[in-house]
Amino acid sequence: MTQSIRVLHLEDDPRDAEIISESLAREKIICDVLVASGRESFERALQSETFDLIFCDYNVPGYDGKAALELIQRLYQTIPVIVISGGVSEYEAVDCLHLGATDYVLKQSLVRLPSAVRRALTQAKDNRLREEAENRFRSLLESAPDAMVIVGPGGFINLVNSQAESLFGYESSELLGQPVEVLVPERYRLIHSHLVKSFITSGEPRKLALPTELYGLRKDGVEIPLEILLSPLRQADETLTIAGIRDLTERRKLETQLSRVQRMDSIGAFAGNIAHDLNNALAPVLMSLELLRIQNPQSSELIDTIETCAKHGAELLRQLLVFSKGSYVEPKRLDPRTLLADTARYLQLTIPKNIEFESRIPDVLPAIWGDSAQLHQVLVNLCVNARDAMPDGGRLSLDAEVITVDGNYARIVPEASIGKYLMLRVSDTGVGMSQEVLDRIFEPFYSTKSRGKGTGLGLSIVRGIVKSHFGFVHAYSTPSHGSTIAVYLPVDTELPSEEPSPVMTGPELEGGGDLILIIDDSEGVRTTAAAVLSALNFRVKAVDAAKEALEIVSQQPGEVRAVITDLHMPEMDGLELVVELAKVAPHLPVIVTSGNFVAGKVQDLKDLGVRSFLDKPFTQQMLTDALKNVVQR
Repeated sequence: MTQSIRVLHLEDDPRDAEIISESLAREKIICDVLVASGRESFERALQSETFDLIFCDYNVPGYDGKAALELIQRLYQTIPVIVISGGVSEYEAVDCLHLGATDYVLKQSLVRLPSAVRRALTQAKDNRLREEAENRFRSLLESAPDAMVIVGPGGFINLVNSQAESLFGYESSELLGQPVEVLVPERYRLIHSHLVKSFITSGEPRKLALPTELYGLRKDGVEIPLEILLSPLRQADETLTIAGIRDLTERRKLETQLSRVQRMDSIGAFAGNIAHDLNNALAPVLMSLELLRIQNPQSSELIDTIETCAKHGAELLRQLLVFSKGSYVEPKRLDPRTLLADTARYLQLTIPKNIEFESRIPDVLPAIWGDSAQLHQVLVNLCVNARDAMPDGGRLSLDAEVITVDGNYARIVPEASIGKYLMLRVSDTGVGMSQEVLDRIFEPFYSTKSRGKGTGLGLSIVRGIVKSHFGFVHAYSTPSHGSTIAVYLPVDTELPSEEPSPVMTGPELEGGGDLILIIDDSEGVRTTAAAVLSALNFRVKAVDAAKEALEIVSQQPGEVRAVITDLHMPEMDGLELVVELAKVAPHLPVIVTSGNFVAGKVQDLKDLGVRSFLDKPFTQQMLTDALKNVVQR
């Protein structure tokens, strides 16, 4: 040993202390020895200085070795102690070892002392390295984002980190030494045992999961969904198991919300497809009614009934389209304070007297883009639902606030996007909703109202309108404690504002033999529109494919007076047709029809010069007004 060893020696006989130092020097063990002859000097030195090794005489007058060992263990458990005594029984020697002594040597057998010193220092170094490794390991466990539980071969818990304490609701002292099954619900314990045995047999890291889900058990009895990764920790004499445990509660909530959004989107796409086909079926009915009135004046009452029913069906289809993707709106800059004030005045006249209504409208709110009628419908629908949730009275509030949605909130609410929003919030103190109901409130035709008191389309239409305004809706509720539904509308989205072209005034529309080209994949729409326009003295060519229409215009570029085309068609849609028509007949007026206009495509069509759009199903009057507008222009 080349370095000097700092030694504290409890010895009342200076000559014995000198002999012991000389015996070590002969073995080239260099020591810097401080001799303490009694209790007072020994304890003072122990508390004021640092030592690598302690020699302790077992029989010091007034202070035996047992008391000294107890003090050393209380203050410095890592310093090795060698008991050196002239007379110690075998029983006393074993007792010293139990009290923490590393070794004992008889004064009459000092030949063994150098090897005992070397062994004690080596053992102390190993213990120190092991303690440092354990501290690093504990720090690593504490820095882990997940709960960590270390289990011994017998299935008992050896160590947990603070994340595990928080997750399961236990103090670490309550878990140490307990069987790991205390953290597993009883219904999973048998399966858990089989899975752990399988892991021990393989000895390879693996993710522990059941065919469905794995749950943990908190101290308060609450079960929580978990994901567990098991890894072996091999030591010299045994193999421990490290369980990395992740709480899946928030992930399950997000997955549920995402699944609900995806389900709504799929239902919306399905509803949009149905609405497209039904619009094509209703359009011929509405266009034919005026012709039927002229041909059958005696049946005007029956025709009026048919018209009423057809228009009612068309309105239901429009509601489905609003739900599915949000109807297209001509965006206008709106003052939300005016919108809120108008809604509040309407509600004050319609809310029952047993409901206290209050509106909190800030003095200054940023402008938004959208359709005031549709947004008014959104607020009224929400307030009517809130009113119906308070049959015995309560409080209904309508307020507004400007908020900024950050990344954290956007991750929690799947339909949200980062940005600045105007939040319009409707709150009530009514019956509230369970989580099961809350998960379904935006589904079409889902209603908790009694039969005949609701269609189940109100909230789905609200969601559709808000989506068409590039916003989102978030609802939260507690049973028996009321509900709140918040509508978020962007305040920083720059959208072009364009006034719709006015309908030209003038004489009644007369065809004069001009050729009108109709393109629609619905035979009923083509046949009926052709009949209507033929009655107005137009020549009509009706085809079911855009490519065929393009060929007609290419062959007769100056003969076609106007084109009426459906937007959604197979192979080549209306937008592609307009692009191609602009190449061969750039000034040919085009009317685009659709039961489901989308904002992006409408803007693209406007950029190409299209100024006339017809919502399906349309009446004869709507068709002739649109044609009159483009022909006169």
